[in-house]
Amino acid sequence: SVPGWALDYPPLEERKNPERYSGDYFRDTLPQDLWEFESAVVDGDVFTVRALLETGVNPNEPLDSNHMTGLMIACFMGNWDIVQLLVEDFDADLDGPLSRAGMRAIDYAASQGYRFPNEHPITEFLKSKGSQHTWWGAVCAGDFPRVKEFVENGQDLDEINPVLWNGNGIFIAQEYGQPRIAHYLLTKGATVAVRNAHTVDTHEMKWSVGRGDAFFYKACKVERPGAGVEDHYWPEHQ
Repeated sequence: SVPGWALDYPPLEERKNPERYSGDYFRDTLPQDLWEFESAVVDGDVFTVRALLETGVNPNEPLDSNHMTGLMIACFMGNWDIVQLLVEDFDADLDGPLSRAGMRAIDYAASQGYRFPNEHPITEFLKSKGSQHTWWGAVCAGDFPRVKEFVENGQDLDEINPVLWNGNGIFIAQEYGQPRIAHYLLTKGATVAVRNAHTVDTHEMKWSVGRGDAFFYKACKVERPGAGVEDHYWPEHQ
């Protein structure tokens, strides 16, 4: 099922900052300076980001329930100006912080297509600063040499990522449009997981692996009496 941290929201009277409602309770409980910092990063407000960092805001603090830092968010959104500001002017940690998905800032940039030859090659910029993909980031990015390096050094090809929809390497490669990586992992013995085949209608269904809920109408208790039964002619026994 979907991780609880992704959707948990306490009753209004129990919330730390009831006036905030961003859809992410972790974000809503941030101190005021980090709350403003996160908002400025999301909005691409370079001047406010710089002003807050100059007052002492830690650029490496997690800012949401996925534990994404300001640099991760800027990379995810392709905000080149803020990425450069954080890296070059305020020495944001490139490879230390990991999100709950086990990904670094460079992984988020690459997974969203901010890599050569596309516009805003943030991935190459971070590589020039010494950053490297994690296993999940390399799979999402389609970075074949990096994936091969992990495989040759004993990476568990069927490791499950509970944040990325309970997927293994092949599943994640397919989700991010990397068939070459999926094919390579298959040749190395990775498993093609047979997951629930019905259409994903809700957020929670993205985590379904089809064990016990493959028959959607049963899981939702919407069985219709007589469904699947047809009256037909049966000749009398002679």
